[in-house]
Amino acid sequence: MASQPADPIIPIVPHMDIEQVRHILPELIDSMSDAVVVVDRQQRVVAANRRYLEAFGSLPGSVLLHHCHDALHCPEGPSFKTGRCSACEAIELKQPVRRMRNLTAPAGAQRRWEATFNPVLDASGEVTHVVEVWRDITERSELEAQLAHSERLASLGTLAAGVAHELNNPMAAILAGVERLQRWLSREPAVDPRHREEISGVLAGLERETQRCTETTEKLLLLAQPVRAATSWVDVNRAVRDTLSLLNYQISKQGIRTVQELDPRIPPVWARETGIRGVCMNLAMNAVQAMRDGGTLTMRTRNVDARVILEVEDTGPGILPEHLDRIWDPFFTTKPIGQGTGLGLSITRQVVGRQDGTIRVETRPGHGARFIVELPVKGRGGTDG
Repeated sequence: MASQPADPIIPIVPHMDIEQVRHILPELIDSMSDAVVVVDRQQRVVAANRRYLEAFGSLPGSVLLHHCHDALHCPEGPSFKTGRCSACEAIELKQPVRRMRNLTAPAGAQRRWEATFNPVLDASGEVTHVVEVWRDITERSELEAQLAHSERLASLGTLAAGVAHELNNPMAAILAGVERLQRWLSREPAVDPRHREEISGVLAGLERETQRCTETTEKLLLLAQPVRAATSWVDVNRAVRDTLSLLNYQISKQGIRTVQELDPRIPPVWARETGIRGVCMNLAMNAVQAMRDGGTLTMRTRNVDARVILEVEDTGPGILPEHLDRIWDPFFTTKPIGQGTGLGLSITRQVVGRQDGTIRVETRPGHGARFIVELPVKGRGGTDG
């Protein structure tokens, strides 16, 4: 039987003309939107593009052939505490390494980066250089976090609806029973007057507390409405009162005094009720968390030139001057690990902005903080457009 012909050898075609690219290589690297730096095995800088130097800064003068620790504000600096940086790890493993880093830019803003450390191997399989590519994913991470937040709210809304259904039926039965007992008591002459007053007080208490359970469930349902809920006229005063009602347990637990200075004459605003309630909840929660050892939480409203003003003020430690420009940055938080994501104020500002409103803060270290939200009575209604 005749032998099968051997598979043809397909020559490997280079992906680029090296000679044509060599003279534009510096401009090619500089044109990249990602931050790129190349170091050799001795961690000396071989190349760094403009984006890298803008993002992480450098010492004056040329950085080439200087040790990366000395020539650059190395974003891997914090990892030196663990004994080695990711570039060193890529050299040892001879494999790409990927890391996520939250870093402070030279301007002071907190940014989130996705970094890849790619080893370059020679013909003998040894690492000669490491190419670090740093991509700023702050906006993408913020969108992902907001999506996760929206999904959690949607899940909470579904759960709240189920809980409301399960609770409202027995609550309605209890209220019906209380009303029947109250009617019986009113027409039963044989009951001792002293006992009648006591029984009447107990029944009134049962009715009041049962209605409070029902109202609390309704407030949770309003807070957890879908993000795309329709716009409507929103009563900001009611949103404030409901927020304080929902936080009542935590407020009482921390010994916080609440003050409501709500102008009954303010008009409703055209917005998504979920967004307005979320703004009230985020700002009130921040204030409560700032007063671990007690204090005063003041929420006030007023109407100025067809704009509704909402103020949330606390008597906590205030905000340090160096943090004032950063509190709106996504992922920036001064809270202990596990007690905050750093997204509350960032999302709050976006919600207010979609309403054509503004938010600002007034603070003095040691004397608390006051957040001031201005909302137009007839804005875009919280749309994304």
